Amino acid sequence: MKTMSLKDFQSALERAGKFKGEAGVLAQKKLLLDSVMLVDENGMAVDPETIDITIKPAAGAPEIEEDMAKEEPMNEEKIASAVKSALADIVQTKAVNVTAPAVSAPRVYGRLKSFSNDAKGAEKAYRFGRWFAAAAGHRKSIDWCKDNGVELIRTKAHLEGSNSAGGFLVPEEMDSELVVLREQYGVFRREARVIPMSSDVRNVNRRQTGLTAYWIGEGSAITKSQGSFDQAKLVAKKLGVLTEISSELNEDSLVNLGDDAADEVAQAFAYAEDDAGFNGDGTSTYGGIVGLANQLTDATYQIADMGSVTAYSGVGLAELVAAFRKLPAWASQRNNVKIYCNKQVWHSVFERLAAAGGGNTMQTLANGLTAPQFLGYPVVYSQIIPVSETGGATFAYIGDLQLAAYFGDRRQTAIDFSNSGGDAWENDLIAVRATERIDINIANVGSSSAYGAMVKLTL
Repeated sequence: MKTMSLKDFQSALERAGKFKGEAGVLAQKKLLLDSVMLVDENGMAVDPETIDITIKPAAGAPEIEEDMAKEEPMNEEKIASAVKSALADIVQTKAVNVTAPAVSAPRVYGRLKSFSNDAKGAEKAYRFGRWFAAAAGHRKSIDWCKDNGVELIRTKAHLEGSNSAGGFLVPEEMDSELVVLREQYGVFRREARVIPMSSDVRNVNRRQTGLTAYWIGEGSAITKSQGSFDQAKLVAKKLGVLTEISSELNEDSLVNLGDDAADEVAQAFAYAEDDAGFNGDGTSTYGGIVGLANQLTDATYQIADMGSVTAYSGVGLAELVAAFRKLPAWASQRNNVKIYCNKQVWHSVFERLAAAGGGNTMQTLANGLTAPQFLGYPVVYSQIIPVSETGGATFAYIGDLQLAAYFGDRRQTAIDFSNSGGDAWENDLIAVRATERIDINIANVGSSSAYGAMVKLTL
């Protein structure tokens, strides 16, 4: 369907009103609304029922009424012709007062952090803000969600095993934005192999040995071989974040409310996911997850010790090449090997050695700040990896994290609200609890007798 702006619509009605009065305006409005869709300045559809039209004859302008009396009644063909003329030559007149409620874009205060800084990003943030406020009990936002197809689904109404977290499931359209943000802020969710989990437990098949090909003598039977598999288990674990917001939900700031809520929840989840993936020790502090630091324990096949070096300044190219040598060929076939380290380690170790290697230009050094690489391998910053120059301290990992780790994602995010408990009631605050269910299994990192997809670098 063709669209028409409110401004053009108003001009067309003004022209019809000038020549045909109230009857002309009503006929004009009906004809237009049957063939076009009204949109505001942002391209959003406008409900025609919200448009108020008032006809006020201009004082001291009887010539208009005389002209109207002489004119023959307008049929649809004449009205269509008048519309076309009105769009080409907008006529301003005091004889008609056509008013329509202003339809403004969602108000944004400052730059958005989690959504793009354009009309589309503001609209996404506004929808999330409206849903967020509705889930918190804001009556106008509840009505808005009903009218705009945004569902408020309680998790307790959709029980499955032990997957109930209370509160409301974030709608898919908005949860996908949170997933993108978690991937943006976090390393593990972005770099590991993400496995969707339709139940609390999922087993992932993992090949141990493949088939064997044999040379066949003339007239001889083919020797049979059998590949072997085992399974890596993912068990969904609940991860939550708790904060407080003001109970005075201002409709003018819903865009920023949605933007801030998405940003805070995504960053909190991303930090916890990375902490468990890299540093988890199997305790409740990390949801029972054992991360890379504690899975890579074999000094021969999984750890590259820098020898007698006890500080970053002493790490040389020879020690790093020895670390890369521990990666098997199959771990490099997909060209996805990367270096994972704290940004401080990048500057202290890898950038230092790259700059000392010679052949650099200002351009290559500048590129290293935006897309750091070492020996052709991309470098990924993770500030969760500790920075310590003590003996035995881990300072980096190299390998293909997508081959080494499975990231189980159980369900979409759930958010719940409460005004009781702690100091929420006394300070007129609303407590906000967001939860997700995930698991991380470091499954393909080698053993005490075989190399794997990751190597840990230690002093």
